[in-house]
Amino acid sequence: MKIFFFILAGILVLGVLVLPIILVFVSQSADSWLINVRDMSLIYSSLFMCVGAILFIIATGLLAMIAFLIRDHIVPAIDKLNDTAKTVRGTATFVSESVVAPIIKVAGAASGVKAAVQTLMRRKTPKP
Repeated sequence: MKIFFFILAGILVLGVLVLPIILVFVSQSADSWLINVRDMSLIYSSLFMCVGAILFIIATGLLAMIAFLIRDHIVPAIDKLNDTAKTVRGTATFVSESVVAPIIKVAGAASGVKAAVQTLMRRKTPKP
């Protein structure tokens, strides 16, 4: 079935490309070959403009489809990433407030007690 479609597409492309040349040069008004070449170039330029317009429409549709895919898939992934970052930030805040802050307070109190004991235990006599 694929081969049939390829053969049909080849025949259509060949007909579109070769038929204008045959029609222009076989026409009854063979006044000048330059007029025939002009007519043929007009046919081909209008054909290429139509193909270009169709390709532009297809490219615009694909660009719109990509934009919708980005909106539907990438934006939720970014939102999930943002939620994960908020969770990590909350966890870090919790750990710093509940675990690290008491340890810092105990370490500060211990160093204060150590400094007080060292100060009280000095046995230097004051100089007169």
